[in-house]
Amino acid sequence: MSSPTVFDLDRVRSRFNRAADAYDRHAAVQQEVGRRLDERFGWLKLDPERVLDLGAGTGQMVRAMRSRYPKARVIGLDLAESMLRHLPRERWWSRRRLAVAADMHALPFAGGSMDVVVSNFALQWSDRPEALFAEVARVLAASGVFSFTTLGPDSLQEIRRAWAEVDAAPHVHHFMDMHDLGDALVGAMLADPVMDRETVTVTYPTVDALLADLRGVGVGNAQRGRTSGMTGPRAWRRFREALAAQAVDGQIPLTYEIVYGLAWGTGVSPLASESVHGRYGVSTAGEPAPDDA
Repeated sequence: MSSPTVFDLDRVRSRFNRAADAYDRHAAVQQEVGRRLDERFGWLKLDPERVLDLGAGTGQMVRAMRSRYPKARVIGLDLAESMLRHLPRERWWSRRRLAVAADMHALPFAGGSMDVVVSNFALQWSDRPEALFAEVARVLAASGVFSFTTLGPDSLQEIRRAWAEVDAAPHVHHFMDMHDLGDALVGAMLADPVMDRETVTVTYPTVDALLADLRGVGVGNAQRGRTSGMTGPRAWRRFREALAAQAVDGQIPLTYEIVYGLAWGTGVSPLASESVHGRYGVSTAGEPAPDDA
């Protein structure tokens, strides 16, 4: 199995906290893929009582799951507490949000407490997918569903090529192959994994427009071992020129390899059946609960 990028999670959290207020203006790809992920639930006959959205961000999948399963309690979890302030309220008349600020590798929920776990555009930020999937398997009820999207290794290839013109340092994260992700699901004792992929290409008229969208959704080099210090003006200019040189008919492409995964809970996990992290809390007035921050 290929090794994932090792992340500086403090840096990841900081980037997404800064991006929270502007995120939705730049997240066209994430939102479209989220719509496609939601459509896949139409193939499944489910009547869940509790749904967990991993990496909830500003709440697109929370809203989608509430619309699809109006009787369910839908809980949003994210590492960045500022993102959670954008989640919808539990009821229109209530100030409370079902929001948990936590690391998705250490879920603060009891074993078997979730009927559905969904995640859109978040798992690529995991540097321990085996541990993450084991946590999902622990909290997922037997016959519960885990459905997700993440990025595959062909994603952001234009950015990777442009930086390769500048130096050999790692500037773009490594994204796991869907077959490795499928193996990790099996290793976590999740059943009958189904994996597939598609390629989405977005085009931009300028380098600035492309980079604005990436910054706007919190993308940046958060891997440990990255080059310290700021990129010098000469290197930055060479990167921008190399990115612009990839334009076709005046439009600069940016490629996303979207990996879709689905697996079923078995009621067993490599981890203990009861959480060692405690039960979940909820936020009030748009703020994460104190014991979840």
